[in-house]
Amino acid sequence: MNKFLKTFLVVIVISLLAIGCKEEDNPTDPGNGDNNANTNPTGQPIPEFGDPDGNGLMATIGYSFATMPGLPSVDLNMAFATFGDGVDAGQVEVNGNELGKTTSEGSTFYMAPDFMNNPTATLSGVNFNGSQHSWIVSGGNGIPAMSGSTVSPSQFNITAPANNATVSKASGIAVNWTGSSNARVLIVLASQSGSGYYISGELNDSGSYTIPASELGSVSGQSLLQVVKYHYADVSASGKNYYIIAEIVKSNTITVQ
Repeated sequence: MNKFLKTFLVVIVISLLAIGCKEEDNPTDPGNGDNNANTNPTGQPIPEFGDPDGNGLMATIGYSFATMPGLPSVDLNMAFATFGDGVDAGQVEVNGNELGKTTSEGSTFYMAPDFMNNPTATLSGVNFNGSQHSWIVSGGNGIPAMSGSTVSPSQFNITAPANNATVSKASGIAVNWTGSSNARVLIVLASQSGSGYYISGELNDSGSYTIPASELGSVSGQSLLQVVKYHYADVSASGKNYYIIAEIVKSNTITVQ
């Protein structure tokens, strides 16, 4: 399982993303070698596991981003799965929702809502409040039938830097958020000009973290800050590991000087 190094924009939210994020802007992508050569069509960062036996990923993602000053943030939920080198693993469900199947350039991935074919559909019974997210995969093309679950994190907010704030990177950038817990945290900061990005390692959910100034030399201008809280579990089947993730992503746009 690899660190995600790109994303591209999900079609349904293009009109909502006033920040103008492009495919190159967000440095997260599931396929950069190892066992999964697919790109990540969710538009959201997903943590790495560095597992040479990793052969699949199932993720529920609750994401929220601020749009314009004075307006409430936009909240959306999705589910995503990919297996092997993009093989068809049969029917895939989470909490009774069957994920849509899309094949592109010879690789198959699963999403709900199915932004390619049914973008107005919603996930039913997938809540981000500490509840259970349970997956069932029927299997196929070398992927065994399996099931497993994890619990979601609880909701939180980024308290600093504020959305649309201008911050200096000279002494590092202090990031604060609410709701400390036993979840894990990932922080991503990406210049929207493509000039640079920063990805933290796995962090404790302490409510604060300072991105070191030494890591920010290439990051400048309007940038997307994302704080990801997540829980995960792994399912071992036929000598391979399949990771189940439940994550909440909060995003603010900031200007880095």
